[in-house]
Amino acid sequence: MKKGSRALIIILLIACVGLGAYLVISRRPAQRPAPPSPPPAEAPTEAPKKVKVYRVAVENNQPKLRATESDVRPGESPPEAALRRLIEQGDTADLANPIPKGTRLLGLKVEDGLATVNLSREFRDNFSGGSEAEGLTIGAILRTLGQFPEIKRVLFLIEGKPLDTLGHLDLLGPQDVSWVGSEYGDDN
Repeated sequence: MKKGSRALIIILLIACVGLGAYLVISRRPAQRPAPPSPPPAEAPTEAPKKVKVYRVAVENNQPKLRATESDVRPGESPPEAALRRLIEQGDTADLANPIPKGTRLLGLKVEDGLATVNLSREFRDNFSGGSEAEGLTIGAILRTLGQFPEIKRVLFLIEGKPLDTLGHLDLLGPQDVSWVGSEYGDDN
C-alpha cells in the first residue's frame, strides 16, 4: 500500500469515528437547565429569648440582687449570653455590676448539671470588696446561671485553674446555685 492511500484510510477512519460520535451525541435527549429554585421562604421571625442578669441594688441601705432582662441573639447559648451580659454590663443609676472591672469570660462549659466558668485573672486580682461584696459577686453569678434548669452547680476557674476564694468564701469545688439566700433578695 502506498503512503497516500494509507493517509486516506486514516483520514476516512477519523471521519467515521467523528461522525459516529456526532450521531450518538445528537440522539441523546437534550439536557435542559434545571428550573430556577424558588427564593427561600422567609423564616418566621422568632421573638428573641430573654435571660435574667443579676446586679446589685441598694434598698433600705441593704444591698440586694435584682434581675434585669437581656435579649439572646439567635444562635447564642442562653447561659453564656446571660453570663457575658453580667460580666460586660456597666453600672446604672440604680444598679451596680458586682463583677470586678476588666474581667473577661474565657469559657463556659455545661455538662451533667455542672457549669464550669473560666474567668480571666482580673476577676480575682481586681476584686476589692469584703465578705458582703464577695457574697454578692458570687451570688450574682450563681443566680444568673441558676435560672437555667440544666445548671445545678457552678465551678469557678481563673485562667483554667481552680479559684479557691476571693477572700472569705471557700470556692474550691462546685457551688450549688441555690446557695444564694434571701439575705441578698428574694428575686428569683
